[in-house]
Amino acid sequence: MIEEEIESVLRKIGIEEIKLEIPKVSKFGDIAFPCFDIAKREGKNPSEVAQELVKRISIKKDSLISKVEAKAGYVNFFLNYSKVSELTLKKILKEKNGRKKRERVMVEFSQPNPVHSMHIGHARGTFLGDSIAKILEYLGYDVIRANLMNDIGLQVAKLLTAYLLWAKGKKPSGKPDYWLWELYVKFHEKAKTDESLEEKARENLRKFEIEKDEKIGEVWKKIVNWCVKGFEETYEKLGIKFDVYFYESDFREFGKKLVEKGLKKGIMSRTEDGAVISRLEKYGLPDTVLLRSDGTGLYITSDLGMSVSRFEKYKLDKHIWVVSTEQTLHFNQLFKILELLGYDWVRGCKHFAFELVRLPEGKMSSREGKVILLDEVIKKLTEMAYKEIEKRKKKIAEKEKKKIAEAVGIGALKYAILKIEPEKTITFDWEKMLKLEGDTGPYLQYAHTRCAGILRKAKKWKPIFKTENLSESEKNLIKTLARFSKVVEEAGRDLRPHYICNYAYQLTTIFDGFYETNPVLKAESEEKRRFRLTLVKSTKIVLCKCLKLLGIEPLERM
Repeated sequence: MIEEEIESVLRKIGIEEIKLEIPKVSKFGDIAFPCFDIAKREGKNPSEVAQELVKRISIKKDSLISKVEAKAGYVNFFLNYSKVSELTLKKILKEKNGRKKRERVMVEFSQPNPVHSMHIGHARGTFLGDSIAKILEYLGYDVIRANLMNDIGLQVAKLLTAYLLWAKGKKPSGKPDYWLWELYVKFHEKAKTDESLEEKARENLRKFEIEKDEKIGEVWKKIVNWCVKGFEETYEKLGIKFDVYFYESDFREFGKKLVEKGLKKGIMSRTEDGAVISRLEKYGLPDTVLLRSDGTGLYITSDLGMSVSRFEKYKLDKHIWVVSTEQTLHFNQLFKILELLGYDWVRGCKHFAFELVRLPEGKMSSREGKVILLDEVIKKLTEMAYKEIEKRKKKIAEKEKKKIAEAVGIGALKYAILKIEPEKTITFDWEKMLKLEGDTGPYLQYAHTRCAGILRKAKKWKPIFKTENLSESEKNLIKTLARFSKVVEEAGRDLRPHYICNYAYQLTTIFDGFYETNPVLKAESEEKRRFRLTLVKSTKIVLCKCLKLLGIEPLERM
């Protein structure tokens, strides 16, 4: 709202590249436009450029801008806070959910292998995908949340082999994905000294995929379903839902038909041993195997089938795969093959890549059991949050304590992961991950409960959207609240949930400053009391939206 008007003013005087800044000292204005790049291009002094621009700027009577000044190479804009306050607070309090629908977007995320429990590494893609879906949905996109189970391949064949050898028809005891993971680890331990196990797994894969062996198929699907059931227990605890689950095995045969199409078009070829590979070297990509010599497919084979099927069935405009950077080459090859096969919608395909979560000693390994399980992290965080609630000795029912503790623990985990830029690797650190104070999810949740507490005590009152003689902290809060919509737009455009984290933390710290210096319930006048209560309510609404966009539960009490 504010930035848009300033950008419009600058464009009217011929400036196209606009990057605005917030002055560190309020007397220099509310928003500033630096003139250093223009000065460098034109060979002028920045202060001179700023003065020339200010002379050309004209401000309308009903503008959100009160005045413009040139200072030290900056064009400084001062806001009309009476106007800004009224527009911002009315919009926040009266805005209804529901926007005009934009394009249909499928966001695929989480994708745990159905052979073992989810570990802390899965948390990053799961939380990022969930938040991206929420942000796009808030912006009016028709979002479909998808999860893929890689239920066909050698890793599942190894688990099936382990089950047939050592479980002998037993049903899982306890959480099914845990139980199956123990078998998976056992297989890899035994395979170190018994080379025949790998061959048995390959034989079982061939029986399942090529021979369509009914007995093998029955056990195979049973194992995968058990694992997915365990995942769903974790998702339910995290408050994450999917609109559709895809299973790789359902698309393998269709993928093979597309490989045949690629052979006919000459973009693929057979090797001497009968395998099929793509021809991508002339496009700057390495060739990749699409069919093994024994006729079995690979993940990319199924992904070709899935991609075509999804776009055609769901009439998608865009598809976002939230998958780690380890798969960047895979997606580059997949998109190029789809393009060569003639699918124009491939322009709407995007790989949202993120770096891994690592342990201090290095990369995690599910095969060797060197992981920190996601359920264990949730449990420990919840226990820590419960102890903090107990320390406060507030009269809260036991059931409510446990509910709050879980919301705080999970909020701490989600925020700790989402606030880091996706391009940066996260090293798992219990002390940092479990911190409940500072730039954390619980800090935001507590600010929300503080707002709720103030409003409960206020009881009945009517909002006021503007008042005279605003303090600096009131101005800062209004200015920050006005930025919310733009921040969400930018987070949706760039697919960056950490923009929301940064904004929410800034809003919370500014609200703290406002609350410490401006009495609300005991304000100096009834007008000030009602205006400040309006600010508190607006802050609560915006914080609530931020938390929900991050998948964190906003709490009324803590």
